[in-house]
Amino acid sequence: MALLTSRGERISYAAGDTGFNLVWQSIELYLFFYYVEVLRLPLPVASSIFLIGAVVDWLADPTIGIVADRLSSRLPMRAWVLIGGPAVGLALALAFTDPGLHDPGLTLYVITGHVVLRLCYSLGNIPYAALTTRMSDIRAEHVVLTGLRMQGAALGGIIAALVYALVPTGGDDGARRFLTGAIVLGLLAQPCFLVTALGVRERLRPPLDTVGASPLAQLREFGVLFRQSPALRRLTVTIIASGLSITMVTKGILFLFKQIGHADLGYRAAIVPAVMLLVSVPGWTRLGGRLGRVPTLRVAIVLQLAALALAWACAGSLPLVIVTLSLAILAGCGMSLMFWALVPEIIAELEQRRHAGCAARVFALATTARKLGQALAPPAMAASLMLASDHSILPGLVAGACCAAAAGFLYCPVERAAGSALADHDPPAGRAKD
Repeated sequence: MALLTSRGERISYAAGDTGFNLVWQSIELYLFFYYVEVLRLPLPVASSIFLIGAVVDWLADPTIGIVADRLSSRLPMRAWVLIGGPAVGLALALAFTDPGLHDPGLTLYVITGHVVLRLCYSLGNIPYAALTTRMSDIRAEHVVLTGLRMQGAALGGIIAALVYALVPTGGDDGARRFLTGAIVLGLLAQPCFLVTALGVRERLRPPLDTVGASPLAQLREFGVLFRQSPALRRLTVTIIASGLSITMVTKGILFLFKQIGHADLGYRAAIVPAVMLLVSVPGWTRLGGRLGRVPTLRVAIVLQLAALALAWACAGSLPLVIVTLSLAILAGCGMSLMFWALVPEIIAELEQRRHAGCAARVFALATTARKLGQALAPPAMAASLMLASDHSILPGLVAGACCAAAAGFLYCPVERAAGSALADHDPPAGRAKD
């Protein structure tokens, strides 16, 4: 298969997600735990902060997508990575800084730090995600780029988990561990962003943006995108539900191992999602090429639900919990790879139909959907911790996997057959119309 991008360029692209995941793994795996166990925020307050962050994402991500699309002829997408990189590194350190305050000052500080961290992350990450469609217009290459990007993210996750595991606690309930880890990771991310900015070539010129410049016209454009593409609507629902389940599994690692009496093992187990992503992407990519992306997505969803149900049934056995949790994490890797691999062809279909650029907008919508699923995870976990008879996290994890299964089977994404248009034809036989 002939590809437009060189190996060095693809590695440069993946380096960007290594940098972003050094930051995001800190949010995904550790920040909720830090709020609850170190800062001692009540569970409802800590989970609500993540919902506030999601609201910020819903506003910021589309806005950044709009601006990036409109300025793409003058400011390349990769330049945004250099703009957002230093800012997100500083914001990460501030988010893990204990100000020594009491409520309401502590809660206000945490909310402010969380919002700033989200804004800085989106500033670089939304244009970075859209780079895929500017590097190549070959569908198979989009899958390759997505897979390498996820392996780069996995490498970042491994580094993040190792840093937090190796930093001494300092005898202060982990506060020093988290702050030191955040500072180190924020610094390590900067060379990764530089490699992407210098090593990626945006060889495809985006179509002229014909949307009016007024904010109202720009906001209406998102509604137009949803109306024009049933595939986008379906994929958005799948990303939200799958993102909820995947996030609950990763955020639940520290809580689960603490509940079964192996809290220290939880910090070591936190490296498993990143390692699993790094080693499993080639296998999931091959399976997706053989079965198709949507069938492979369904395989991963079923595997995750079955693994979590078994973990709940065998919660008293540490070896079985480790095995089933690893299988659930493996399934989450396949779910993520498949739904992200569907986004570029939706962009290609929409830009071909509309004769206008929308890559950053669509990736902003997809990223916002992913973050919505992530934001819903802490409240769902808090509900499980508070309402379950044994205050276990596992009932919540199973419920999240059921949500992903409902979306993946009852309102499944649409995968385009070769040579067809995504939204111009009815779904294949046996697949319900939108």
